[in-house]
Amino acid sequence: MSFLQIGMLAALPLVLLPVIIHLINQWRYQTKQWGAMMFLLKANKMARGYAKLRQWLIMAARMLVIAGLIFAIARPLASGLLGWSAGGRPDTTILLLDRSPSMQQAGRGGQSKLETGRRQIADALKTLGSTHWVLIDSATMQPQSFESLEAMIDAPSTDGTSAAADIPGMLQATVDYLNNNQPGASEVWLCSDLRSADWQPDSGRWKAVREAFAKMPQTVRFHLVAYPESADSDASIRVLGARRTQAEGNAVLLSMQVSQSGTVASGGMMPVRIEIDGATTELNVEMTGNQVTVRDYRVPLAGSVDRGWGKVSIPADSNAADNEAYFVFADPPARRVVLVTDDREASAAIEIAAAISPDGKSESTVEVMAPETLDSLVLDDAAVLIWQAALPDDEISPAVKRYVDGGGQVLFFPPSSLSGGLDVEGEFLGVSWQSWVGDEKALVENWRGDQDLLAATGSGVGLPVGQLEINEHAKLGGEFTQLATLSGGDPLLVRVPTARGGVYFCTATAASGQSTLASNGIVLYVAVQRAIRQGLDAIGQTGNRVAGSTGEDAVDEDASSESSGAGQGSAAEEMAQWRQIAGPTGVLSSEYTYQAGVYQATNETTEKEQPLVAVNRSVPEDQRDTLTDSQLSNLFAGLDYSRVDDSAGGLEGIVQEIWRFFLILMIAAMLLEALLCIPRRRASAAAIVGRPDVSGFKKSDSRSADRTTAGSDRTKETSAA
Repeated sequence: MSFLQIGMLAALPLVLLPVIIHLINQWRYQTKQWGAMMFLLKANKMARGYAKLRQWLIMAARMLVIAGLIFAIARPLASGLLGWSAGGRPDTTILLLDRSPSMQQAGRGGQSKLETGRRQIADALKTLGSTHWVLIDSATMQPQSFESLEAMIDAPSTDGTSAAADIPGMLQATVDYLNNNQPGASEVWLCSDLRSADWQPDSGRWKAVREAFAKMPQTVRFHLVAYPESADSDASIRVLGARRTQAEGNAVLLSMQVSQSGTVASGGMMPVRIEIDGATTELNVEMTGNQVTVRDYRVPLAGSVDRGWGKVSIPADSNAADNEAYFVFADPPARRVVLVTDDREASAAIEIAAAISPDGKSESTVEVMAPETLDSLVLDDAAVLIWQAALPDDEISPAVKRYVDGGGQVLFFPPSSLSGGLDVEGEFLGVSWQSWVGDEKALVENWRGDQDLLAATGSGVGLPVGQLEINEHAKLGGEFTQLATLSGGDPLLVRVPTARGGVYFCTATAASGQSTLASNGIVLYVAVQRAIRQGLDAIGQTGNRVAGSTGEDAVDEDASSESSGAGQGSAAEEMAQWRQIAGPTGVLSSEYTYQAGVYQATNETTEKEQPLVAVNRSVPEDQRDTLTDSQLSNLFAGLDYSRVDDSAGGLEGIVQEIWRFFLILMIAAMLLEALLCIPRRRASAAAIVGRPDVSGFKKSDSRSADRTTAGSDRTKETSAA
């Protein structure tokens, strides 16, 4: 239980005032033993027991009156577990707001979890008060200070987005803010629906965040307002791919995935509405399970249209944020892959993985080059560059860097000279091969399954990365982000920070005996195909982007400056020039990267229109599993943390003042005390005549005994008072 006027609790010792008065009276009126009175009291033993009980009840009632008055003035708060946290007004209140699509699930009255959470937290903070307000939302992840609570709650950055939340990242932003600003006692309010994809309970960042909060000199308390309830029925749709074809007429081949959860009847029909350039097509999808995939559904195009955009949608349900998806289409670029290798036999599995397209129809070209033939290297229209040789030297490196700056993808594997025990020199973007670790079998201990090359599939099924066995691997030097880590701590797959494009280093080869990358097949094939897909998006006339992906998660300053020097702005600069072609109305331009829709930029120098870009929510956002109670407790282990669960549209406040309860308790105690102080009714003569004579007195003397008893009672009452 917390109190708004916690200082009033210092008056609680006044509860003992009736006891002190009673003891003083006992001391003032000394008991003198008198034989006749002792005989009368002993004879009236039953009456004395009742009088003594009444005296104790009167004293207890008076103590309750004082205690109720003190608690009422202290303004106690209560609501779930929040009510048992410590009280006191904080110096700074930080609100961490989950704006992900799942928070837009509607409940009673059509109010979403996000809207309900904002309202509940606003009411709670209005009651508790604070001197400084800071908002860290899940989209921008940037602390924003506000002068008033109303300004913070009504800010545009509290509306829903299509971007997933990164709760560990939001807490790290909180740590950075507190360390940089050094406020006093702080409270962190976190509003979320506990989706596992957003909380990432397996992320190693949680340990660092907990340790950082534990070391802070000021008090930091956490209040979690959770909305873990799932919708009774919810369906979602996403586009898997869209490409133009001229076979059998001008058309778009559209692949999409429809998912359903809750009590939606399996086997029913799900109407899907497809819009392209104002023309509408409807498709009924038979839901034979919780997830149905439609591949290459043909949508005719008017005339000679060769590029454009469209939208697919399903009927409205409890969450409108996952009922639409956007796509762009154009002639697909050629799937050209360049493989540079000094040992073609060791890279045979990689060559096969690059040559087979996922749909089995698209033609793929794999150009294999030896290191000594790099004079003829052309990367302009290559979807991906795979490099299993010594790192590019000073002559080749600029061309590879220009390719990366243009959005190209490069995948490095250890050269055969390194696995043969020879030292290799050179580095690319600050990363270099260090040494070779042989005859040391290792397993993949952890990997990033939520994004990048090793992310889970669209259905939420993770790649079998943990089944890989790495018998030999290389050590890396430099700065990079680990996407997969071997037992022992060495990386298996890393990504190098770049302004655009993707540069990956895999520390194991696919050669037989060195790893099971080739025999496993799945992980290698998916990783290579995803790198090709990213490269095709970069060189194509259209692009697809996940909402909230800024492309500057870890920008290398040197790479950024070189990119600018080459006349190619960073991805973030390009996104800042976006104009909305399709999408939700009323969205600020600064929020375009976080909202689903279709966008396009214009090159300021050439005034040439850039490729159309479709922005949609991420795949993990459709995964509906939530954290368990034990997982949540482990994540906040060692921190001052409380939690209260609410529901979308909930009307009951999460924090309430309960001083009225103590006021009523005080009045009840006063009434009880008054009732107990009423003198006993004297027994009637008839009752006395009919009552057995237990005292041994004659009946004519009973009235005298009764008077004596009454007098004794009054004496005790006076003493108690």
